[in-house]
Amino acid sequence: MKLFFKLCAGLLLAFALTGCFGEDYDVGVPTAHLDLDLTSVQLTEANVSWKTASEDVQQKIEDVEEFAASLDEIIVFSGQKSYLNFKENENNGGDIWTDQKITAALLQDDKRIELDLDDSREFQFPKTRGHYILEVVFTNSAGSAQYVGNVVIK
Repeated sequence: MKLFFKLCAGLLLAFALTGCFGEDYDVGVPTAHLDLDLTSVQLTEANVSWKTASEDVQQKIEDVEEFAASLDEIIVFSGQKSYLNFKENENNGGDIWTDQKITAALLQDDKRIELDLDDSREFQFPKTRGHYILEVVFTNSAGSAQYVGNVVIK
């Protein structure tokens, strides 16, 4: 009977370990989403420098503000709370970003307003109305990705 339990335990351990060999933690560039009250808007990739064993993405936009101004407007309200959400790239599985650094700012003419993100990546838009470029930068050991949106604060 002891032999039977040892054999079963050994098989169980072997099956558990073989499940670990097929995991792919080599994740691609995530997609960035601006979650507003009841809607979610995907932000557009701008400058990307991302290199892993399975992927090498290099994208350069010369005039980011001009590029972002040409995108569809995202209407938000003065003082509205929002949340940044990052999702795995569907072309490359996994969403394990253990060492990420995320920053967000609003750009208007030559002004830059840094947005304070809390631990859950929630922030509040300023009360000043107008047209802004939302810039989000996601950085980790694989590289960095800049996302932009054309935001109008009403």
